[in-house]
Amino acid sequence: MAISGIPPPHVRAWYSYAFAAEVYSACGLAIFLPITLEQLAREIGYYAPDFVEACSLSKSVGDEVEKVCKARILGAWVDTASFSMYVKSIAVAIQAICIISIGPLADSPYWRKRLLLLFAYIGAFSAVLFLVFPLTPNVALPFIAALLFVVGNTTYAASIVCANAFLPILAREDQGVQQAYKESQAQLDEGSAGNDDPLHTDVEGLNGAEIDPVAGLRRASLDEEGNAVIPRGMGMAVRAISAADLTEGEYDVAPRTNASAKPIISTVHGLKTHYETLFSLTVSRLSSTAIALGFLSGVSVLTLLLIPVLYFQGSTFSLRLAIGLSGIWWAVFTIPSWIGLPTGSHVESQQGKHGQLRIGDAWRRIGSMLKPKQIRELPNLYVFLVAWMFLSDGFHTTTYSAILFASSVLSMSASKVILMGILVQMAAVISSILVPKLQHRLSSPNKPITNFRILLYAVLAGGVIPLYTCIGLVLPIGGLRSEGEMYVLGVWFGLVYGPFLSYSRAVYTELIPPGHESTFFSLFAFTDKTASFVGPAVVGLIADLTGNLRYGFIFLLIMLVVPIPVLLRVNIRQGAEDAQRWSESELSLSGLGSSGAGADQETTGLLNSQ
Repeated sequence: MAISGIPPPHVRAWYSYAFAAEVYSACGLAIFLPITLEQLAREIGYYAPDFVEACSLSKSVGDEVEKVCKARILGAWVDTASFSMYVKSIAVAIQAICIISIGPLADSPYWRKRLLLLFAYIGAFSAVLFLVFPLTPNVALPFIAALLFVVGNTTYAASIVCANAFLPILAREDQGVQQAYKESQAQLDEGSAGNDDPLHTDVEGLNGAEIDPVAGLRRASLDEEGNAVIPRGMGMAVRAISAADLTEGEYDVAPRTNASAKPIISTVHGLKTHYETLFSLTVSRLSSTAIALGFLSGVSVLTLLLIPVLYFQGSTFSLRLAIGLSGIWWAVFTIPSWIGLPTGSHVESQQGKHGQLRIGDAWRRIGSMLKPKQIRELPNLYVFLVAWMFLSDGFHTTTYSAILFASSVLSMSASKVILMGILVQMAAVISSILVPKLQHRLSSPNKPITNFRILLYAVLAGGVIPLYTCIGLVLPIGGLRSEGEMYVLGVWFGLVYGPFLSYSRAVYTELIPPGHESTFFSLFAFTDKTASFVGPAVVGLIADLTGNLRYGFIFLLIMLVVPIPVLLRVNIRQGAEDAQRWSESELSLSGLGSSGAGADQETTGLLNSQ
């Protein structure tokens, strides 16, 4: 328990990593690396189709339409903006393979911290290496920078998987959660004592039907689910709140009793126990605080990095300096996590289930979730995932494309792109906080504003950005031709992107079978990563073939419009009923065991031993 509001040591160590790593994400991956890749390629590039005149680093608006700059990389002439998009696509594809493969090891008490530190310092070192690049252009530099980008992007994502694996453990260390767990166990034992069937007690759900009181407790079992996955690929600045916060006001944790005075475990949607509710809200609180700290460090450092970028007039050296400094920040502020996070012993790991896990287990787990029978039983969940694959890729690629568009087409300086990035992040945080409040205020019992409706509004609003950019292909005015328009659309994107990410997760949560949140969130993250490499590759190819990045926004518009009819096919109410029925079926097949309680105790013991 925290004294005078100070978090426990393990929590402070975990917060420190969010404070360290999100600077590299917000500054390096999101802004500086895309521009650096484009400029390094431009430094060795020539204007097509003659490839005689060297590309100019001092661009003016309109140059990219009349003169297409291409660099010869690995024997092929590649548009300099497309080069950055191709690298991003490759990096995301490798990242997806890596984060899924290390999942079982991240669940291991022995490997969790070791892998986090390994990935963190490899990633930080890859960023610091940008500081030793020679000042003169070199044909090898774009390729080396691309490799470092892939390494940094992959190791950052992998380290976050390991960091997230600590989240359910830290939540269970909370004294309030521990007390609620003990009370729920005592309540369960008392209820079972008066019933011949230990699988059922006299507990009724919201629809009046008898339910299994143990199901809620099993949902929170670390042994059952392993790891409460919080989807990444979101961007630290736009996740000011976690999705669990959106429904905090819906929970009813007051205990009830029936006519026979037997204890009733209070429920939310028929299964929520007091322990599970408190555990969920504790996870939400820890996650939200870490996100806030990450945002604070990211925006603060991004603002400070304006100084060297302005001083060196946005040169390639200033961008490399910014990347290197973000890597140093990552390395230095990971030290408290190194010292403070708990470490499991190799003996404990071998004795537990994680000692037997292999990389193939994670892929088999994903494969088992894509069986036709399961898809037929949970049709609304999988229809939503299909729409999510398009939408996630469309929004993520829009972010990356906009940065390159501002730099290569509108010829905005690096300092102006940084300023735009700060405005986008601030707008996203503001909307992430205000939209749930407006939803609560404007909703009424007769006409509620659902999470699904807000998500749909966010998708429609997001489509305005590529649509407006495409106008520039047919009209001589407007259509994102000026810096002022870019700033306005940047703020608009931030206002839309924050709620889009938060409410995507909130809607998906309503469709997940109770007791299997982490498993299905791993599928959520898997569909996100496996699809997100497509957008950058296609947009890069379009820009390569046409010589105009603006044409890529036609594809982005399609990516945001096509999934709308798919999204409208999702029936949230029916999906929630299917999810509960599926969960109860799985529980009846697996039977009861004491592994959940044992896992909780083992986890708590691990934390308290450090």
